[in-house]
Amino acid sequence: MFTTKEAKILDGTPNYLVIEELGRIDSLKHFEEILYEMKKHIRGHAIPSASIVLNEKDAKQTQYTILLEELSYQKQETQYFYKRDLTSFELLKMKASLEIKSLEETTSDVFIKTWTAASSGSLNASISSNSLSVEKEFEGMKSELGSDYKRSCLVIFYENQPLGVTMPQIEQGTIDEGRLFYFGILPSFRNKGWGEYLHKLSLHLLKKMGANYYIGATGQNNVPMQRIFQANDCELIERKFIYKLVEQN
Repeated sequence: MFTTKEAKILDGTPNYLVIEELGRIDSLKHFEEILYEMKKHIRGHAIPSASIVLNEKDAKQTQYTILLEELSYQKQETQYFYKRDLTSFELLKMKASLEIKSLEETTSDVFIKTWTAASSGSLNASISSNSLSVEKEFEGMKSELGSDYKRSCLVIFYENQPLGVTMPQIEQGTIDEGRLFYFGILPSFRNKGWGEYLHKLSLHLLKKMGANYYIGATGQNNVPMQRIFQANDCELIERKFIYKLVEQN
């Protein structure tokens, strides 16, 4: 799609598009060509949400940030990226009161309703979009993850009540990098110690899927999630900066 090697693109067309890693940029002119090519793709597919993520090195390139602003990209969020080695992670015994159901075992209505409830009042910032509805993000997620998406869409129940959702996956283009497309808990279960446990349970699921390490991210303002990462021995490895296209005229 774009003229850059080693780029990483989260393609949720027609709902969102994110360049999470720029890859090899030869010059400012090359970067400008990528931006125009991206805008052409966005317009051609009427994509409502588009973002570019700069790592700390690229963000220091003042010419890059000036060009982004000239082309109607605005800095939206600073994301903290964490990593945890899973090779020595001890598998977790799930509490008897909990049950996990994938989309193969429950309905999309239950899943979307639980995801929507888990998003309510959350400080978690989505890289793909924090303005799309859950329904639109769900459609984009299906496009991004492909035919196996149902196995990654999990609802966690506590005594038959939805407690939260987690979406473990092996990152596209890798064989052992574990990610959570989304992780969230319903408001009525927050501040009760469930966050740390369910995140650890998600790491357990990632290891069972074959992940040797985990990469997670959260916004700079989401201190509770940062504490969960730290409690589960995740190491802060990088800060990245999200620039969102705010108008496409």
